[in-house]
Amino acid sequence: MSWDDDIYTCPSCGRDDLVLPSGPKRANILIIGEFPAKEEMRKGKPLVGATGGVLRTELGKAGLDMRQMRITNLWLHPKPNAKSDHYEACFNYGKEKVIQEAKGRKAILLLGSDTVKDLCHEKVSDVSGLEVQSPYLSAPLLFACVQPATVFHQGVGELRQALFKFSRKVNEL
Repeated sequence: MSWDDDIYTCPSCGRDDLVLPSGPKRANILIIGEFPAKEEMRKGKPLVGATGGVLRTELGKAGLDMRQMRITNLWLHPKPNAKSDHYEACFNYGKEKVIQEAKGRKAILLLGSDTVKDLCHEKVSDVSGLEVQSPYLSAPLLFACVQPATVFHQGVGELRQALFKFSRKVNEL
């Protein structure tokens, strides 16, 4: 089961500016980001802004083509304020859809602290560049990675190292 093609509004809060998954529906690899930023909201697709450009470049250097991967976010729209009446319901709906989207994938790449924490109950700083376990997701390869936007503050080293490890693991499948 995957995302319904007719979802146009968040059933929890009614927002109609959703960012739904992109990429081949039957792709072997799924990338799960955190929440859409301004550019993603404007274009209606995940990871198409500066962060997505960094990820695309670094995956390419690691020998992987992001155009052949399915891409989604844990949140359908920008994360609401945690005190919002809709916060929990929006999160749970997005998480449910991500879990459905992940079924049948050979490899899943989890990006960022929110995604790793919410799906694996781990701190990304402890598990970036490593295989992880999740009570919600099942795939031969489930891999954690820092948010690509970290390169704007910390340089590309940690991200590049994690993605090269991910690429090697994907090629072993």
